Formats: sequence, C-alpha cells, structure tokens
Amino acid sequence: MPQREFDITIAPDGSVEIHVKGYKGKSCLEAMKIFEQVVGEMKSQRETSEFYEPDEQVQFNQEQRH
Repeated sequence: MPQREFDITIAPDGSVEIHVKGYKGKSCLEAMKIFEQVVGEMKSQRETSEFYEPDEQVQFNQEQRH
C-alpha cells in the first residue's frame, strides 16, 4: 500500500495550504474533498506530476467523532 502524506500549513491570516502526496492520477481530488468539508472551499489548485500518472482506485472511510 502506498504511503500517503498531507502537509498542512495554517498561515497567521487563517488561510490553509494543503499538499497531498502519494496519490496517483485524479484520486487526490477525492482526498481534497474531505479537506474542503473541514477547512472550506478551495481557492486555488496546482497539480504535481503524480496527478498526470494513471489513476488508482482509492477508498475513503470518513468518521465523525464527538
């Protein structure tokens, strides 16, 4: 199973920058949807070379705990 990483930076003005690593193809977009639910709408996006590789099947399990 490939290792996936999320580098999250929160600036003093409250803006959030997320770098997603380890996803092939457009599967990273599904991961970003989860972060959008938490931090809000994405304002810009830059693709890495991994984005242009063949897609892989990724399954997400999302839990909400109180």
